[in-house]
Amino acid sequence: MIKISIIVPIYNVEQYIEECLNSIYNQELADFEVLCIDDKGNDKSIEKVRKFVSINNITNLKIIEHNENKGLSEARNTGIKNAKGKYICFLDSDDMLIKGGLKQLIEQAEKNDLDIIEGRIEEKYETKFKVELYEKYKNKKSTEVLSGDEYFAEQCYKKEYLPTAWCRIYNRELVFNNCYFTPNIEFEDEEFSPRAIINAKRVQYIDISLYMYRRRNNSITTSVSNSKWYESYFIIINNLQKFAEEIKEKKSYKFLINRVEEITLSILKNTIEYGTSKEEISYITNEIKTKKLYSILLKSKNIKMRILGYLMKQPKIFIKLYKAKKGKTKNHNILYKSHEVKRYEVWKYN
Repeated sequence: MIKISIIVPIYNVEQYIEECLNSIYNQELADFEVLCIDDKGNDKSIEKVRKFVSINNITNLKIIEHNENKGLSEARNTGIKNAKGKYICFLDSDDMLIKGGLKQLIEQAEKNDLDIIEGRIEEKYETKFKVELYEKYKNKKSTEVLSGDEYFAEQCYKKEYLPTAWCRIYNRELVFNNCYFTPNIEFEDEEFSPRAIINAKRVQYIDISLYMYRRRNNSITTSVSNSKWYESYFIIINNLQKFAEEIKEKKSYKFLINRVEEITLSILKNTIEYGTSKEEISYITNEIKTKKLYSILLKSKNIKMRILGYLMKQPKIFIKLYKAKKGKTKNHNILYKSHEVKRYEVWKYN
């Protein structure tokens, strides 16, 4: 039986794909497959994949072609549907796996009969802006085996929860039956990860380095200066609210609701961070009023959130106040201006 399927969406990464693939084949794994999803970029990424396969006589790498560009969510979904492994993991094609990590985590997953196992993230800098967004998570300690409900609640309580889908290995059946990525949105991990974790029966974090995150200039997943980001937030908020209703009796319910509150609040905050145009801000504020998103904060058990909810009823005033506050903080948005933040990092709401 194939032990693990490694899903690698490919889109305009010709400079990095060989290093990515080398990191997989240096793992000393047995019984694995690599699914490279050709999402129809306009560079020579796929040609480099084919050359890598030919030179190294590789027989367990499969290229699956989309007929058009469909985005990261659909690329991962294609991988999930075609995976044959007992486990799956997601690897972005400009990042790398750390040698030995995947093998150790698979062994631990099998030993403890886990649905999900999470490993440590390391960062590789190829930019002059050294902002270590994952630094505080490097002190995370290995956990006991917990239910997904308990794990999500505990990680949120400790402020150690990571929404990134690629820091974990998943039992394929768990994902195949419960968790696909919502198509055509940004920040897709924000919806996928809670659903996957909370639906899991047995989850564990092990302090073993698994994933090397490349921080580089002009990442292909960086652009947030388009209308997709706020439309994505609206969809994610709606879907997470629906999911929260399904798990109302679970420990993780209140923490998922807190997450929804934070995402809702971040819509207005990020109009400043992303340099949103006046026309887009007008649209966003009208949508907040029409959808009554401020009511999410008004229902919060957190007094500060309720106060912010009242402010959010007048979103233009909220934006002015937030802009004035951030203006007092030196270089508060240097990371955004430098376009060095990948989409799935923008859950840094504070």
